[in-house]
Formats: sequence, C-alpha cells, structure tokens
Amino acid sequence: MKEAIILLNNHLREVFEKSTTWFIILFITQIITIAIVIYTYLELENSNYHYYMNTKTSLEKIHNVKIDTYDGNIETKLSTEEKIIRKQNRKWHLKYLFK
Repeated sequence: MKEAIILLNNHLREVFEKSTTWFIILFITQIITIAIVIYTYLELENSNYHYYMNTKTSLEKIHNVKIDTYDGNIETKLSTEEKIIRKQNRKWHLKYLFK
C-alpha cells in the first residue's frame, strides 16, 4: 500500500512537471477569453442603450410624455424605497461594475 502511494505520488509529480507550462498557458487563455467576453458584452450593452435612448427620445417627443429609462413605463414620482432599490441594482449591474 505504501509503495502504491509513493508510485502514485511520483507519477503525479512527473505529470505535473511536464504539463506545468500547459496549465499556465490554459489559465492565461481563460483569463483573456473572459476579458473578451466581458468587453463584448459591455460594447453590445452600450450600443443597445444608445439605440433605446434614441427610440425613447423620439417616442417622448411624438407622444408628449416622459418614459422611465428603468423599466420603460410612463415616468412617475418614485418613493424613497424605489429610488434605493434602483440605485442598488445599478451599482451591481455588470455594465457599471467594470467602468
């Protein structure tokens, strides 16, 4: 039993020594991939936001109303609790988290 554990330990050490560079390359590739995905998400979010804001502005001018940018309903006076909830949701949104 002791010999089997020693052989297993030696074998794992050899595998790790041979593949350390591959693990490092894989790890760096994963970090770069995650960064590209987040960047792409933020860019798409910005383009959708600008499209939405242009459409919203046009609708406001046509119908003479104010549209809430948070949920798209007609704008009303918010309670303090609703303001706090919106502020907390915005703080943890991915779009504002990385800016």
